[in-house]
Amino acid sequence: MLSLASAQTITLVDFQTKTPIENVNVFVGDNGTTTDSYGSCNLGKFNNGDTVTFSMIGYRTITLPFSDVPGIVYLKNDAIPMDIVNIIGKSSKSKRRYSRLERNVRKVYPYAKKISDLLAQYSSIIDSIEQYSGIMRYQKKRKIFSKIEEELISDYGYSIKKLTKSQGRILIRLVDRETSKTSYNVIKDFRNIVSASFWQLTARVFGHNLRSIYNPEKGEDRMIEYFINIIENNRR
Repeated sequence: MLSLASAQTITLVDFQTKTPIENVNVFVGDNGTTTDSYGSCNLGKFNNGDTVTFSMIGYRTITLPFSDVPGIVYLKNDAIPMDIVNIIGKSSKSKRRYSRLERNVRKVYPYAKKISDLLAQYSSIIDSIEQYSGIMRYQKKRKIFSKIEEELISDYGYSIKKLTKSQGRILIRLVDRETSKTSYNVIKDFRNIVSASFWQLTARVFGHNLRSIYNPEKGEDRMIEYFINIIENNRR
């Protein structure tokens, strides 16, 4: 097995399908990177003596001494038992769409849970800031919002900043599911209505709607809820 003694570019591959895996978190402490669309990344920022962690939702996390990292790293699925489900439509396109939705839910659901926890953690502080007015209140809210962003990036930073359009849409809806607040209202509460309006406009340009309300009884949200129930039941 070829180690990184002479090479610093590696590829992360699914153990079963042998296909490259994009957006794998590769890091040492707070220093890290992610794999590109070809499953590759460069370990030039790491040193001999480091222990490198490879982490991706849906796969088992592994750690290896830098000197032992091979040119190809295989990740094994962290299997979650699933009940039998009837997929509407017999075409391969329908099955691919179903599988893609499942992968996206598994990826962004932890982000939505973390956002919910952080909002609950800072809610009392936000209430106390209401006594201030004008620019002072804005600055204090902005500071707290920035802390929330920093904590999210600290936990998921190398992948949360690279969400696809579909993953972003699902995350917006799951924020509403977990907090009973649309993403628009979250931003408005923690910053101001000007910021909320700006980000709503930006989101719409990219096909999202920060005012999206989650409805587990209809459409895509019904399938999202199905996948979430599987995830939660497996944890019990």
